[in-house]
This record gives sequence, C-alpha cells and structure tokens, in this order.
Amino acid sequence: MFFVDNIRLVMIILVVCHHAAISYCDIGAWYYKAPLTPGPVTNFLFFLFVSFNQSFFMGTLFALAGYFAANTLERKGSAAFVRGRLLRLGVPTLFYMILLDPLTVYLANAREFHSLGDFTAIYGHFLSTAGILAGTGPMWFALALLVFCLMYAGWHALRQAAPTTGGPRPLTAKLLVWLIVCSTAGTFALRLAYPIGKTVSNLQLGNFAQYSILFIFGILAQANDWLRTLDARLGRRCLLAVFVGQLAWIGWWLLLGLGEMTTDYQGGPHWQSLIPSMWQSINSVCLTVGLVALCRERWNRQGGFVAQLSASAFAVYVFHPPVLVALAQLLEPVSLGALPKAVLLSALAVPTCFMVAYGVRRVPLLRDMVPQ
Repeated sequence: MFFVDNIRLVMIILVVCHHAAISYCDIGAWYYKAPLTPGPVTNFLFFLFVSFNQSFFMGTLFALAGYFAANTLERKGSAAFVRGRLLRLGVPTLFYMILLDPLTVYLANAREFHSLGDFTAIYGHFLSTAGILAGTGPMWFALALLVFCLMYAGWHALRQAAPTTGGPRPLTAKLLVWLIVCSTAGTFALRLAYPIGKTVSNLQLGNFAQYSILFIFGILAQANDWLRTLDARLGRRCLLAVFVGQLAWIGWWLLLGLGEMTTDYQGGPHWQSLIPSMWQSINSVCLTVGLVALCRERWNRQGGFVAQLSASAFAVYVFHPPVLVALAQLLEPVSLGALPKAVLLSALAVPTCFMVAYGVRRVPLLRDMVPQ
C-alpha cells in the first residue's frame, strides 16, 4: 500500500509549507512572524491557502493513523499496542517539549537573544514556570493521537469478547454524507465554547470533532478494507465536491471581503459559524476519500528516492519547526514581498528539513525515536 505512505508524505510536506506561509501573514499562530504587512490581495491568497490546508490535512493524517492503529491493535493486542504508542508518540512529544520547543522559541527571538547564556535563561524560565507543558508545538498532533489510541485500546479491551457480526461493508456515499453531517454538527457545537483560534494547552479543541470522526473512519476503514476496495468513482465524486465547494468558498469571500469577517465566523450560536464548519467537514471527509482513491489508482508505487523521503516523513514533522524558523531568520534581510518570501522559504525549507531528517535518522538514539 505505497499510496498510503505517499499521501502521508504529501501531507507532511504541506505542513511545512503551511507553517512557512503563516510566517508571513496575519493568519494563524506560529513561532516566527516576519515584520511584513501583506496587502489585501496577498492576504487573501494567504487566507485561501491556509484555510484550505487547515480544512483537511490534519484530518487526513488522523484517518490514516486510525487505520494503522486498528491494524496494529488487532495484530499485537491491547497491552503491546499501548506500550508501542507510548514509545512511538509519547517519547518524541516529550523530546520536542523538553528540547526542540525552547530551541525554536530561542531561534524565533534571535533579534533579542544572541548567546548561549540567553538560551540557558529561556530554558530555565520554561522549567520554572511550567511553560514547557504547553510547548507541544506541532506535536500536539502526536499527543492528541496518543490520547485517541489509548481511548481506542480501552474500548477494544472492553468489547473484546463481543462476537463479530457480518462481513465487510462497502463504503457508500450515504455513509460519507452522515460523516459530514456529524462532523459539521460536532464542529459547530464545539465552537460554541472553543471558537477558531482558542487553544487549551496548544490544542484547538474546536477542530476535534473532525479529527475524532476521521480517526474512527480510519478504524472502520481497516475493519472493512475500504482503502483497498472503495469505488474509484466515489473518490472522483468526492474530489468534484471539494472543487465545487472551494469555488463557492472563494466566491463567498470575494463577495463579502475578508474585512467583513467577524467573530461570528469563528464560533458561537450564529449561522455564520455553520459555514466554515460545514465547508471544513466536506473537505476533510471528501479529500481523504478522494486522495485515497486517486493515489491508489495513480501513485501506488515508490522509487528509491521517494521511499527515502517517506521513511523520513515523521522526522521531518518533529524537527521542521527549528529548521523553518532558522531559515526564516536568515531570509529576513532579503528584500522581497510576503508572498514570494513564503514561496522561497518553502522551497528552501522542504529539502533542508528532509536532509536534517536524513541525518537525524543516522543517529542511534534519535533514529529509534522517529521511526518511519
């Protein structure tokens, strides 16, 4: 199933480019924010790119993770599965919180801090104020996935004696519609209390209806072998739905203007909050299914180069923040606008992150922490 690894590889490259874009616009939160003010057209382009990524790419990763979690749990049993998840997800998360997060904060504030003593002071501040507990950065994904896996293992252990009924069920358009409806309703409800941008210990809980539903979708996909058997025509219809939805999303904001965006769109008992909840749910479900169908048919292979990239994908995810921030600092004197700088940073950061990951995977202790 090379196509699954290929999808994961593309998603992680997209994560790096996503954070590069956030470095140069007013949208989202990131360690480094360049001292640039993009114009309205540039800001709109950034908004389209960032909002599109945010609508699906982490959900797709949760779906793939759910698929392989179910596969591993069936093969190894609950106890071995829990031990494996604690090592595979918990250890790199702790490593990031203890070392990489303060290092990235230090690099992001290079204008103010210039020596190793400054880093020592920052590190001491992290430890003394317990700020390290919220320093998961992008490893919030691994932490959330670990919680999902522990909950799944507990549920699996409770129902282990229950008899299985029936055979595999095909993936249907009706089921996808129900997933979208549930994701939309759950997202809208969560954003009553946790609107877009509000975090709890670096977790944007307003997105977790989508993430949990797609994780469950991955579990069901493994039980019913959907990744191998889903109808390619259904996948094409899903991609068409995403395309039509994206045109509607762009048209909506062109008519309304980003200046008219209010807190009503971020969450709360408003019809405006329902629009992004529904659009993101359609994208997350339909793009996950559409990409599986497309890549299974067109990209179910790996040459040696792509195989090496795929093997380093998780290491790129863990180590990309300090690499990205350091490169952004080096590019700060370059006289370019926000959009070309974001493109340049992405073009430099992606290969650099993979080279760093390749080196990390040659170090014995680190290699065991970031397996492929």
